[in-house]
Amino acid sequence: MKDIIVGTAGHIDHGKTTLIKALTGIDTDRLEEEKRRGISIEIGFAHMQLGDSRVGFIDVPGHEKFVKNMLAGIGGIDLVLLVVAADESVMPQTIEHFQICKLLEIPRGVIAITKKHLVEEELLALVEAEVRELVEGSLLEKAPIVAMDSVSGEGVELLKKTLLEEIGKSQQDITNARRSHQIFRLPVDRIFTIKGFGTVVTGTPYAGVLKKGDAVTVYPTLKTGKVRGIEIFNQEADLAMAGQRTALNLSGLEREDLNRGMVISGSNALAPSSMFDAVVHLLPTAPKGLKDRSAIRFHHGSAELIGRIHPLESDQLLPGKSMLVQFRVQSPTVCCPKDHFILRRYSPMTTIGGGMILDGTPKKHRQKDLPDILPGLRKLWSMLTEQDPGLDSALVEYFVKLHRFSGVSLSDLAARTGFLENYLLDLLKGLESIVLISQQPLLAVFRPDLEEFKTKIAQFLADFHSRNPLIVGVPREELKERFFGKAANSYFTFVLNQMESEKKIQIKGSTVSLQGQQLVLSPEQDQAKEHLLQLIQRKGLQPPTLEELLKAVPYDRGQVRDVYYFLLQQGELIRVSENIVLSPGQITFLQSQLKESFPKGHTFTVPEFKELFGISRKYAIPFLEFLDRKRITRRIGDKRIVL
Repeated sequence: MKDIIVGTAGHIDHGKTTLIKALTGIDTDRLEEEKRRGISIEIGFAHMQLGDSRVGFIDVPGHEKFVKNMLAGIGGIDLVLLVVAADESVMPQTIEHFQICKLLEIPRGVIAITKKHLVEEELLALVEAEVRELVEGSLLEKAPIVAMDSVSGEGVELLKKTLLEEIGKSQQDITNARRSHQIFRLPVDRIFTIKGFGTVVTGTPYAGVLKKGDAVTVYPTLKTGKVRGIEIFNQEADLAMAGQRTALNLSGLEREDLNRGMVISGSNALAPSSMFDAVVHLLPTAPKGLKDRSAIRFHHGSAELIGRIHPLESDQLLPGKSMLVQFRVQSPTVCCPKDHFILRRYSPMTTIGGGMILDGTPKKHRQKDLPDILPGLRKLWSMLTEQDPGLDSALVEYFVKLHRFSGVSLSDLAARTGFLENYLLDLLKGLESIVLISQQPLLAVFRPDLEEFKTKIAQFLADFHSRNPLIVGVPREELKERFFGKAANSYFTFVLNQMESEKKIQIKGSTVSLQGQQLVLSPEQDQAKEHLLQLIQRKGLQPPTLEELLKAVPYDRGQVRDVYYFLLQQGELIRVSENIVLSPGQITFLQSQLKESFPKGHTFTVPEFKELFGISRKYAIPFLEFLDRKRITRRIGDKRIVL
């Protein structure tokens, strides 16, 4: 069984609600004020069986004051039922509603001319011609027209037959729009409480599947609850999916926790944002262009958000033109790539444009960032326009590239795209430009950035070796801090391991150097080395400090300093403390003399140690602390024991 959502559109008092009642037997005007005034104020809902399809109808108010309510209900529809009264023909809200349908790119529709009994055939033909002129060049250009009288029932059966035919033709469009590979999202359009059941929300899911018993997250508040029950078209069900008129009975959430415009999702992976990158088309009928920081009303799903528009490609978006923009709104919401939205003036409230989201969680763009950002956004825009089947892969590649040298996890990609992780993984595996790092969490990196990383590291090491010919290499942690910052350790390790396997670098312990890097002393450095070692050896267990060595060895201070650190790296000198070094032979003598004088398990004091080696406290304390670190001795109070 197929589930279809049909939304009405049209001017006030053109008979939308009466038509829906004639089709389904359900009166969608439920408010007392609607009954009293004879007009629809809120969105209404009805349903019927049509062939093998369950058809849900969303009846929207036609009055210009209630376009906001109309927009809250029309976002998730599959077909539009454009209603025009024969006695009035095309009117202002006919045009505005039709423009909204065009901007939302609703793929198919049927046109119903109501109240045919009020006009002659000649006038009816003229109305048809005016409607055809309105829809010319749009997706409704070839939509069937059915003239009817909802009160007498004339034409109702023909309309049912026509709807059924259009549903059959549009099945592929509907399947494509269902986004079964995306995280479940339901924009909330109604909230109420039923005694004995608790909180109920209704809406038309944009994407994905939700099951009874699933945990849910409310966006943007991030409050959580659980699905106690599901109704689809007023019938109990075990699951809800995109394209079904849905009611969710939620536990753990109160009526006060929810408002129209919020989004219910079966995942906590989504990321609310108050900034969105998008492509916008400004209607030719817009009274003026939109400059930077122009105030707008941004309608997405069932939400109306107040914000400002920031054109990214020029100073102003002109009527009839399209452009890449960034929206910054006052309240966060959840937007995903390919979501449609409608743009209205802040005041007076008229529809001026609409478009599609490219990035629902961007950073705030500054002028200096645009040369890096715009090419990627333009590519996505072009693929959207051409309905390129590779768009999903391009979106994933775009978001991986944005993370450059940090890599991006599957969960972060899910937040940015709205795609399920298994679908993301399939897309990533199909992209030659992406490298997957199989650690926890799995990271995706952009291959050209990875290669650039490796080139930069190799160049840095080459420069380091050139400046420091007697230093083995760079500590791993210094490399990570310099190039990776807060990036995941797995990315850093992956890059180093790959460079090592490619024989570009060598890793010894915690030190990284270029492959084949060898330390060779110049003749002058070799002579400085001999002087330095002889001086340390001659001083015995009262070795000179580095500063004393620099003064005593008759060579360039810089050369002597380099040789000093070279000997430490090579193990020809051993650091005892910050200012004291000994040769390996001196360390061996120190340990053997100690163990010969104080056998294993015996204790001794600092004065006894000083007396044994004939040294002052200046040297005794650093030596003892060194022996403690090497687990030759252990301090117990004011004594030490030989281990």
